[in-house]
Amino acid sequence: MAISDVYTGRATPTVASAATATAVFSLFGTAAKRLWIVGCRVEIENAGATPAGNQVLFQLVRSTTATITGTSTGLGVAHDAAAPASQGVTAATWSTAPAGTLVVLADWTLPQTSGSAWEEFPPLGYEWGVPAIANAGSSAGVHLFITQANSTSTTYDVELIWSE
Repeated sequence: MAISDVYTGRATPTVASAATATAVFSLFGTAAKRLWIVGCRVEIENAGATPAGNQVLFQLVRSTTATITGTSTGLGVAHDAAAPASQGVTAATWSTAPAGTLVVLADWTLPQTSGSAWEEFPPLGYEWGVPAIANAGSSAGVHLFITQANSTSTTYDVELIWSE
């Protein structure tokens, strides 16, 4: 039996940077409500001509110092059609991107080949908390970063699933 409403946010970003971690998706709460990330899905849609043996590092992080402002924001899609509108706000672009001191909540590595996919659903009671700080606040949100092994332009599908 569900104890809260569950929502999914999705983005299909393209990353072409080899040496630096690149923010690709954020989930923000409100100043009045915490959210709980209960799942994370990543998939490499199109890796182009990547050399064999390359890896992609995915990291779910919190920024503890920076003010972050997501733009082109959206709301999650409710798993239950009768659920109220989501309090969670997603962003895949930023006027002030996630930066500063980053605390890694979880990380995964996949081969940088088309069709690689991975998902994580933490055991109940170990969800990743999204602070009760709205978009455009200091230390707001939880963010998904991607670090590629090479500069081949690669398309990713990423999803965060959260409860409210």
